[in-house]
Amino acid sequence: MEEKEQKTTPKEQPGFFSYENLRSLFVLVLIILAIRWSVASPYHVPTPSMEPTIKVGDRLLAFKLAYNLKVPFTDFVIFEWGKVKRGDIIVFKYPKDTSLDYVKRVVGIAGDRIRLVDDVLYVNGEPQARTDHNSDRSILKDITAQKDLKLLFQEKLDGVLHWTMNSIPDMRGPGRGNWPGDASDYIVPEASVFTIGDNRDDSSDGRTWGEVPESYVKGKALFVIWSMYTEKGDTLPKMRFDRFFSWLK
Repeated sequence: MEEKEQKTTPKEQPGFFSYENLRSLFVLVLIILAIRWSVASPYHVPTPSMEPTIKVGDRLLAFKLAYNLKVPFTDFVIFEWGKVKRGDIIVFKYPKDTSLDYVKRVVGIAGDRIRLVDDVLYVNGEPQARTDHNSDRSILKDITAQKDLKLLFQEKLDGVLHWTMNSIPDMRGPGRGNWPGDASDYIVPEASVFTIGDNRDDSSDGRTWGEVPESYVKGKALFVIWSMYTEKGDTLPKMRFDRFFSWLK
């Protein structure tokens, strides 16, 4: 008896907007967002408050596992294995508007006494060494925010050598290099850190709005992923190739 040939029809492939594809896409997006929240995330820097350490146009990578592990999409800490240290550059929620992220340098931890006297930073009564670096201003070559009106220094904070800048005397008000204005030091509250921008006269920081709660700290800024800037009068941006993957300190 002759057997009839059975025809098989190919299995229909799901369309792009099928349930299976949309579910896979949703899971992928969720994983990416969880990594950005809890592990690492890039940040764009639009202001000069941390120049010349961090320049306008830098794209940073903040390592969010530097101090602890948080439940994704929350501020609940699962494990803590480190503490913010003096000299760290941190990304944190701006205390006056927690929808904004700021990046600054930590100059004081809980219990520290902070003071500026004639632009010299004092921590617990000890002056932090500061040296004039205006004989070599090459670090400022690709800064566009009034670099000719800035004085360049290097400061050593807890062994961390980093750049700072101050405006020239003619551009400063009386007593600008002294903070706070009275005779007492500023004492950093418990469970908090105190931050100041490296561009000391062009930074909105703890001297204006106070301490940063430790729970607001999102991570430590590790390095510049890539960077570009636009010189005054130009329309096309320029790349700072020498800053690609450069570590921050």
